[in-house]
Amino acid sequence: MGPAGLLPEVGTSATQFEGVASQLLADFVAVLEEHSEAELLLGFPAAPFILPLAADDKQQFLKYADASPDHSVRLRRTGHGEAAEWTLSPWGAEEDAYRLTFKLPEHIEQWISGVEEKERQRTSEIKTQFLSAITIYRMNGAGVRSYQLRYEPSALWNPC
Repeated sequence: MGPAGLLPEVGTSATQFEGVASQLLADFVAVLEEHSEAELLLGFPAAPFILPLAADDKQQFLKYADASPDHSVRLRRTGHGEAAEWTLSPWGAEEDAYRLTFKLPEHIEQWISGVEEKERQRTSEIKTQFLSAITIYRMNGAGVRSYQLRYEPSALWNPC
């Protein structure tokens, strides 16, 4: 077996390559093992794209989402153009329970930021048309767990 016992030995007559490649593979396997608990959360909105979601604290998200698999969220966009980043958190008193971040596809961010005076309106349109329902599927042992995150602008609006 090769690095960390995970890869079979591969013979080659290129001894320099073999030595360098073996070390690189060993380093790569070590990094994978170090992050074996890492988990990518994928969000599926009502849009022609998938959202890779990063959790500030995955366990906090899972604790909240397992207790409330269908809940309302707050969506915020910070930055501009390609540097824009979105955050998603529970709506209401438990807003600090978790925070997920994601980026939209570049062409959508370019459209949002393309006309400065329409940026706020376009951000709102993206929220209501594409991000109003985001479903996250997660492997849970032998089964699959799903979470429904709902953005409802009418429920969030609070007149003075």
